[in-house]
Amino acid sequence: MATTTLMKENKASSNVRSGAVTMTVPESTSEKPLKSENVILKTNSLRVFYGNHLAIKNVSASFMENRVTALIGPSGCGKSTYLRSLNRMNDEIPGCRIEGEILYRGIDLNHPQANVFDIRKRIGMVFQRPNPFAKSIFENVAFGSKHHGVKNKQLLEEIVEKSLRKAALWDEVKDRLHRSALALSGGQQQRLCIARALAMEPDVLLLDEPASALDPVSTGKVEELIQELKKDYTVIIVTHNMQQAARISDYTAFFYMGELVEFGETTELFTNPKKKQTEDYITGNFG
Repeated sequence: MATTTLMKENKASSNVRSGAVTMTVPESTSEKPLKSENVILKTNSLRVFYGNHLAIKNVSASFMENRVTALIGPSGCGKSTYLRSLNRMNDEIPGCRIEGEILYRGIDLNHPQANVFDIRKRIGMVFQRPNPFAKSIFENVAFGSKHHGVKNKQLLEEIVEKSLRKAALWDEVKDRLHRSALALSGGQQQRLCIARALAMEPDVLLLDEPASALDPVSTGKVEELIQELKKDYTVIIVTHNMQQAARISDYTAFFYMGELVEFGETTELFTNPKKKQTEDYITGNFG
């Protein structure tokens, strides 16, 4: 994958040496320190405001490369707001303001000169409800590549096939690539949206409750897919389903009232939580 500075013009020259992105050594908020050489994305004292309302309160967290991290917590606790901050998606919300650092391979994505388009190439996102374009399956997956200047038909075909295979959808749609994506089932549409994100060759994939609108069979397929994807990508997923978090994640972060209460290895957090709030939440004694 080609290296990008993620910064406009030459403003980030201090972050780049000989064409390679430098990596800062992050610290972890987990009780058991993460291996710093494997941290790909982190936030330092991240605060998110909607107008005067402080929605995310000084959250510092580190995300391991090629691992799945689940963000859990009650509705309205800030987990989706935090997730959307990681690729600057909250920029689209009027009145939203972000303070603190978002470091991807040592580059602060919250810097005024950060290139948002490049950020979203490297840190892709899939939303809660499937949102395919009213175009063919092929055009959905090829959309981003075309937008970034890829015109060669053979190359586009290779990108589409590769992305659909990675999303475990190729065998189901290879004979109807030029039919409307809207004719697919809900589960297939969600995997198509994942394929569309993968076509941009991201390092990190953000998933905002990707199975909440799906039936159990489709949910199972998405969970199996996530386990496969972590071989090549770092996955951060918001889920309201604690059983799902326990099944698919390597690390779990528990949010409450805009604060990161606890962050650690999933097995340990669910079996031996360090904070009473966490224990109350996972045992159903919360609220």
